[in-house]
Amino acid sequence: MSSVAHVALVPRGVRVDMSEVAHVAAALATQVIRDFSPIWGITATVSAFPKAADVPVGYWPIFIEDPMKLPDGAAGVHLDKRNQPYALVEAGDKWSLSASHECLEMLVDPSGNRLHAGPLLEEAVQLGLPQHEVQYVVEVCDPVEDGQFGYQINGVLVSDFFTPNFYDPAAANGVRYDFMGVLSGPLQLAPNGYISWLDPVSGEAKQLQNFYGPDHRLHPQVVNLSHSNMFQEVLAKESFRPAIDRVTVSPDLLASMSREQHVEFEQRFRAVKHASQIHARRIQDEISHALAVHEEQLGESLVPAG
Repeated sequence: MSSVAHVALVPRGVRVDMSEVAHVAAALATQVIRDFSPIWGITATVSAFPKAADVPVGYWPIFIEDPMKLPDGAAGVHLDKRNQPYALVEAGDKWSLSASHECLEMLVDPSGNRLHAGPLLEEAVQLGLPQHEVQYVVEVCDPVEDGQFGYQINGVLVSDFFTPNFYDPAAANGVRYDFMGVLSGPLQLAPNGYISWLDPVSGEAKQLQNFYGPDHRLHPQVVNLSHSNMFQEVLAKESFRPAIDRVTVSPDLLASMSREQHVEFEQRFRAVKHASQIHARRIQDEISHALAVHEEQLGESLVPAG
């Protein structure tokens, strides 16, 4: 049985309601234990803390950052000077989607250097690259990261993720390639997804992006990440994943969600919040009544007989 990791969700330099942080942490904990762990064999606790100084030593923090103070491409998982992982996510609308994304990827690959060998995916071959064996950087959310493929846990939007079967050599009936069932076969990309790999022949890092363009149509393309000076600079200091994140300009992951999806998510969030408030009032009323009865009984027991 694998050891249990401990993840901390904590604001840093930004105002976020701690009740919201706690709500998201509870949803991520449910996702890890209920959905993710049975598939990947990795489990973790996820806890909310009001500030960095409250995070116990040994926890892997996910910091919620002010997007105005966070450099472009700096979000994602990094390693500190002791080679322990931490993540940065931007505060804002549906920040829980990014927190879920980074939490799952940090659990699968804390070092940011995990690779999986396999044949070059077919879409890249169709774009003109020769078929050969490559090494994929294991990022379990990137191919299905768009908000339209996420799902809700107690009103909180969390990310889809692929399963270990994502790297299977061929498609098979009844096999689940991602949690939400978006992908129909291995090494596929959902709209607005991407996948990165190292080419052992050229020694370069490349990426297939399947992003929507301004015309609202998909424009798959292969990008040579090694041509970026920024990629080389970050890679020299950290690992593959932060280097990839720094030079990957992801699209707005909420823009492709339909109006119906936004309405559905908001209605679900309000319904969950309303039910929680009603339940909390009921429990508090019951506790107040029980304490009053106890106090009354205690008072009666103290009255002298006679």
